[in-house]
Amino acid sequence: MNNLTRHLKTILIVCLWAVIFTASLSSTYAFDNDRLDLSITRFLDSLSYKYKGFDIKITEVSVGERFDDNTTFTNENKKEDFITNYRLGLGVTYEGKTRTFELTGDIAYQSYAKNSNFNNITQHINLNFKNEFSKRDRITLRNVFTHVEVPNSEDEDFSLQQFGRSRGRFEFFQNKFDTNYSYDIAKQISLFVKYVNEINIFSGSNRSNSFLNKPGVGLSYLFSPTETIFLFSYEFTSAQFENDQDATIHTIGPGIRQYITKKLFFDGRTGVDFIDSFDDENLTKPFVQTSLTYIIDERTRARLSFDKKYTTSPYFADIFNNWRTSASLTRQMMERLGCSLSIFYGEGEYVSSAFEQRMLGVNSSLSYDISRNLKGLLTYTYSQKDSNIENAEYTKNTVFLGLTAGF
Repeated sequence: MNNLTRHLKTILIVCLWAVIFTASLSSTYAFDNDRLDLSITRFLDSLSYKYKGFDIKITEVSVGERFDDNTTFTNENKKEDFITNYRLGLGVTYEGKTRTFELTGDIAYQSYAKNSNFNNITQHINLNFKNEFSKRDRITLRNVFTHVEVPNSEDEDFSLQQFGRSRGRFEFFQNKFDTNYSYDIAKQISLFVKYVNEINIFSGSNRSNSFLNKPGVGLSYLFSPTETIFLFSYEFTSAQFENDQDATIHTIGPGIRQYITKKLFFDGRTGVDFIDSFDDENLTKPFVQTSLTYIIDERTRARLSFDKKYTTSPYFADIFNNWRTSASLTRQMMERLGCSLSIFYGEGEYVSSAFEQRMLGVNSSLSYDISRNLKGLLTYTYSQKDSNIENAEYTKNTVFLGLTAGF
């Protein structure tokens, strides 16, 4: 009965927000959207700065309200709350004939109405760089810095972020760097070399910081521009914790992208992982990564994926044996109104500790372009984590309603 009451309460809250959101959409027709666009554009121009091809400007200003029925991520001591989210984004971009550069960052503040000790500030900084040395070779660089208090319900892929994660609330710093260089040996054959580095720091926690390095190399062969792309690759993963525990994985195997039709294509990769685990146990395990994408039309896109693999984790000095599947659908229902629905499910077990997790997540959203620069957003998420450790389990519902001015 308690579960039924909670679900009915959630449904009522969603309906209430939907009514408010619909009413707000109706009221927007009383505005002169062209005049609003012009006012925002003039305001943007007054804040932006151009220098030698670089465009410096505010990229986003947003505010929103989130209802969360389980801010503690536990079934034992659930606390519901209303959370006000403020976000400011800045960016620098450069576009040349053979080179592009983009540096964006944002800072956000989450204010809890009841549990003010949960108030926190988050930051993200993203760097993207592309350069074409010639028609045959090119390089891309990407760096993502994140500072958050986890768990964080604002993650777009919330269920995916929570899958395999450790318990508790803590401050988390992460920096991910990856680069990819490709060279066209012939018209249909390309060589690529890549490298990934990841640094994970847990501030004010008894968890050990972790570091990951992953170089790789491979070949891709284009059978037909509209039918089949074949690749073969090798990757080496080295994961290390500050307590000197480390593990390595050698990954080797083929992959394929097969266009079934012009709008429907399949991506697949399989092979073998040769694992030297944290406890010096040697494992040889197969892996599978697949996805099916269907671009139904210009307004609708669907995707289905399935992965099964043994991986390392930034949270535990242990190997995570897991499989996961997800499905998503995005639809631009009208010129201004769009919607999306995604479902995630995964099961996994840490090999040495036997810590098991099962994760279910559902996310749905409606977005409405009030004007060219102003967007309204309504989202609902449900997540459920089950485990063989009772206090690691929880169920969670969140509803978010917000406005974003994007430039």
